[in-house]
Amino acid sequence: MLPILYQSHDLLIYTYPLVMGIAWGVGYQVFFNYLGDAFSRLQAQLLFWGIFIFSWIGAKLFFLYSIELPKELLIDANFWLGGGLVFYGGLIGGLLYLVLFKFINRSIELKFMWPLLPALSIGHGIGRLGCFLAGCCYGEKTDWHWGIFQHGEYRHPTQLIEAGFLFLFSFYALRICTDKKYLFIHYFIAYGLLRMFLETLRGDAVRGVWGGFSPSTWVSLVLVLIGFLLYVANNIKYLKKSP
Repeated sequence: MLPILYQSHDLLIYTYPLVMGIAWGVGYQVFFNYLGDAFSRLQAQLLFWGIFIFSWIGAKLFFLYSIELPKELLIDANFWLGGGLVFYGGLIGGLLYLVLFKFINRSIELKFMWPLLPALSIGHGIGRLGCFLAGCCYGEKTDWHWGIFQHGEYRHPTQLIEAGFLFLFSFYALRICTDKKYLFIHYFIAYGLLRMFLETLRGDAVRGVWGGFSPSTWVSLVLVLIGFLLYVANNIKYLKKSP
């Protein structure tokens, strides 16, 4: 673990915030490099930075309510600018903004927004490397050969498994998938299933429990169901168009 990257009398650099900044920067570059001409430059900027703001708010609120922290933190600037981010809260916030953006810009089809997914996956993967270095989101104790030493025990490398999957999905989205309009469906199902599996290996108790399962397990289940329903709806639409 490397929670502090550099420390001197005059400067202290924490690893996780630095890695998160890099993650958003890389995501920004990927998004704009692969974005087509369906957007104006202004629309693209509004889409990206709107998602950034809504994701940040969502990640903070999910963290606050999932582990039942004091609500007084809502008016604490340190809470909003410091650590404590939950990915699924950010995803929900980003999706809400995406729906709002699509409602306002009805002429832009969702399929043209596909670069959001490799940008999200690469950025998220880099962020998970930050989690690994910071020592958060760690796995349960294990005697498997892939165990890594964290917090005094050999543990499942949950952060590295997730990062590896996200990088592979980014490669799939950019280089393998030929019909980009299905990427949202692929992401919802694939990431939801992966996350449900990883939640069974997680060892950090700070995540909270809803009905016997972690909040992220419930959100993962909903994500998979949404992906499956979108898949069925798209196939029904295709069959209706067939002669």
